[in-house]
Amino acid sequence: MVEKFWFGKARDFLKVAKESREKYPWLSCFASQQSVEFTIKGILMKYKGSYPFTHDLSELLEALSEELSVAVPEEVMKECDFLTSHYAQARYSVVSSYNVRKAENCIRSAEKVLNWLSGVFEEVKEVLKD
Repeated sequence: MVEKFWFGKARDFLKVAKESREKYPWLSCFASQQSVEFTIKGILMKYKGSYPFTHDLSELLEALSEELSVAVPEEVMKECDFLTSHYAQARYSVVSSYNVRKAENCIRSAEKVLNWLSGVFEEVKEVLKD
């Protein structure tokens, strides 16, 4: 049942991403990345009891693929590559600027990954509930 913690946090992060896109687009991008990270870690915790200590979404998906024999589409990996940079960049970069367009791109990417995950793992559908 530990996955409930991870999925609940993932749902909260997705909600924050959507609610902050206009006022705090940097936070929206960070929260979008976190929603996917917490979802993947929740899946790994449920089925394997552990996860790699990384924030790199592609590495987490590779672990999911190897550990659970799941074929991850290249498009999903690309979305994860895009989102991973926002884990640190959104919080620490003084040279990056964030706007509503970037925030909406991050939310869209997160939703694509989460929708794919929910098609493979039924329990992920709770992350997408409003």
